[in-house]
Amino acid sequence: MKIFFSILFAVVLGLNAQAQHHEHNVEPDPHHHRHPLRLALLIGHGMVPEVGGEGVFFVPTWGMDVDYHINDHWSLGWHSDVELENYLIENADGETIELITPMVSTLDLFYRLSHNVLLGVGPGITVENGEMKTLMRVGVEGEVPMNDRWEWTPTLYLDQRIDGHQVWTFAVGVAHYL
Repeated sequence: MKIFFSILFAVVLGLNAQAQHHEHNVEPDPHHHRHPLRLALLIGHGMVPEVGGEGVFFVPTWGMDVDYHINDHWSLGWHSDVELENYLIENADGETIELITPMVSTLDLFYRLSHNVLLGVGPGITVENGEMKTLMRVGVEGEVPMNDRWEWTPTLYLDQRIDGHQVWTFAVGVAHYL
């Protein structure tokens, strides 16, 4: 997993370096300039490996995102999710633990790859059974405009918990520019 994060980090830095040396032809998006603050509500599923590695457990999730578009290429986001079902994981000591309605909150930095696709990465915390743990999030987010202030936002994220387990989350939401 460390290799994955290293490659992703190198790609993001490479894109930034390329943008500084070459003319970047992403057309300006005027609605980010008029409305830089975006609020989104999402519903989705987290995919968690079952204990024993025999399959995947799908956990329903709700999410709320608050994003601030700094410019046409960069934005910051505070993303919070709650996983609505309890599930079992195996910790680093080999013990099976039941997680009861974990909550995740991350602070993400996004780079716009195209007009409608953003790549994000950021640190966060998860509250599992009353205990706070750190995690790293990486993912892709889409923006599909409905009109000047509303858009659909499909997302795919990988939350790599520092204790070793990971959760892939796919969600779809509706966002409003304030």
